Amino acid sequence: MTNNDLNSGNWNQPDENIEKGTLPIISDSWIRCSDYGLDASGKPEEPVLSEKKFRGVLEHNESIRRLVVPELELLYNQIAGTNFMVAYADGNGVVLDSIQDHDFLAGKGGKAVIPGSIWKERQRGTNALGLAVHTRRPVIVTGQDHFFHTLNDLSCFAAPFFDHENNLMGVIDATSNAKSRNEHTLALVKLASRNIENRLFTKQFCDSLILIFHARQEYLMTTNVAMIAVDEYGFIKAANANAKSVLNGIDIGHMRHLGGVFEVNFFDFVDKLRSNGTITIKDKMGSVVFMKAQSPISGKAVNIDVGQVTKQREINSLLGKEEFHSKVAAPKKSTRKLLCTFEDEILVNEIASAAHAMAHGLPVTIVGDNSTGKTEIAREIHKRVFGETKLTIIDCRLLNSENFEGYLYGECAKVSFYDRDIPNSKEGKLSRSRGGAVLLKNAHTLNMLIQDEIAEAINYEQLQLAEYPSINGWFLSGPVNWMGDGEFELSARFENAINGRRLTSPTLSQRSDFPKIALAFLASCSDEHILSPIAMKILEKESWPGNFMQLNKAIRHAVSQSKGKVIRHEIRDFIKDPYYGGIKPCSSCLGSPVKEKTCIMIQRSWKETGGKVSLVAQRLGVSRNTVYKHVRENLSLHRLIK
Repeated sequence: MTNNDLNSGNWNQPDENIEKGTLPIISDSWIRCSDYGLDASGKPEEPVLSEKKFRGVLEHNESIRRLVVPELELLYNQIAGTNFMVAYADGNGVVLDSIQDHDFLAGKGGKAVIPGSIWKERQRGTNALGLAVHTRRPVIVTGQDHFFHTLNDLSCFAAPFFDHENNLMGVIDATSNAKSRNEHTLALVKLASRNIENRLFTKQFCDSLILIFHARQEYLMTTNVAMIAVDEYGFIKAANANAKSVLNGIDIGHMRHLGGVFEVNFFDFVDKLRSNGTITIKDKMGSVVFMKAQSPISGKAVNIDVGQVTKQREINSLLGKEEFHSKVAAPKKSTRKLLCTFEDEILVNEIASAAHAMAHGLPVTIVGDNSTGKTEIAREIHKRVFGETKLTIIDCRLLNSENFEGYLYGECAKVSFYDRDIPNSKEGKLSRSRGGAVLLKNAHTLNMLIQDEIAEAINYEQLQLAEYPSINGWFLSGPVNWMGDGEFELSARFENAINGRRLTSPTLSQRSDFPKIALAFLASCSDEHILSPIAMKILEKESWPGNFMQLNKAIRHAVSQSKGKVIRHEIRDFIKDPYYGGIKPCSSCLGSPVKEKTCIMIQRSWKETGGKVSLVAQRLGVSRNTVYKHVRENLSLHRLIK
């Protein structure tokens, strides 16, 4: 629905009860509702699936829900205000997931929009979710647009999403009591739906070479990108809606060769993509687009003629595929360095935003759970902003009131750092960082004295940037709750100095690029082993409380114990045992995945340190009271035994 739709006054009046100025899409819906025998002043039906039927619907949509839920959570955070909710329904109008704020949850809407509820027009009257299912279009239904008067205080926004064959796969809905910002909210809902469509396409054709293209290069990283999946010989397997629109008038049907769509020799085209990353290419109608390859989620073995071996190796390299060898050999350790993966859509946007902030001189603080890659995120942002200049990492756990001056400033301490005319035979970490950037790792462990000293250094370096070689950027990292709940003391000067861009490093279970992370860990420890589809599914279903460290250990265990080079369902044996060690969450955390993860982490560290609460608090960056809360059941047991 466009602004022109909203402003247009050229519509028919099909019923005398329909108000003048009502959009045709709404008036048509009212007529259908009247034909169904619904009474606008009455109460709508509230059909809900039985538990058995709802489980069946969930199982049928399980793979799609994995892609939808992260988008739903992002949409919830993007919509401002109170008394609102976001929901995901399947193509039949059955709500599968909803996220509601406290106000909405306490009201009538919170009791109506529940998982399993059906929102078709026949029962619920005119509503955005049901209307989107019927019309297959993004819609707004606000206030008195609803057929039933009981819904007149709500504004509802819905957008359907489809697969590459234009089959309706589901609907994203947002509902609020807001009376303004309608176009803004609908735009966010449509953006979420488009993201889901692109992720569906990528997942469905993860074993193909996916080409993304657009007439403008800067749009290659947006939801408006066109996507085509081709096989290893250049035959088209599928195209998304954007590709069909961009190439309108050109046959891009199934198994049409890429050479019949673009002016290109496929194998030469692969060479150019490998060499240049992004290339310009003409379609058969003479239009020029920018194109690049999107790395797939997983690969598979491909058998081809001997004459094509060299070219196929290059294609496999572009696809990220491992070559399949028929002879089983002894495990061979990989010599490749672990390459970090940043393809989670939300994280990609966060990194880009943080890089933009740092380019404008703002510090960047990265918070997150242990082993979620905070340091690697800092490296990625640093590389984007400063290229190959040095990033100096300072582990703040090593600093105390007695040693920090020598460590940070060098032999002549602060004098040589602030007075550049005084030579220093042995410079400290900060002095050697000039011309690059600094990462203050575990910054939450700094005491207030050191915080003030670092605040002074940050402010000084920022003032000197235009005149002398200085520290160009400042990163800080710490736990999620470092700056939010008052558990950690922050000096006013330090808090002001580090005020800038803050981003959260997602847990491993929250990463949409999990399969690529798993493949990267595998490639870093073995050049020969591969993960079968069943092994990847097992890994994806885990909650991974130990994040990257736990996944890395599990894969290394599997490689070391594997009798062949294809790792299958046996991967399950190496996931929990090496990490949990029989530890169970305490009774107050049981049942909550997030709380269980934190609880197990604290209990494990408590056991590793021999029950030293203070050391656990320092290691994990939590308060001693928090540690006591999670280990008190074990403490009580020890006292009882004694």
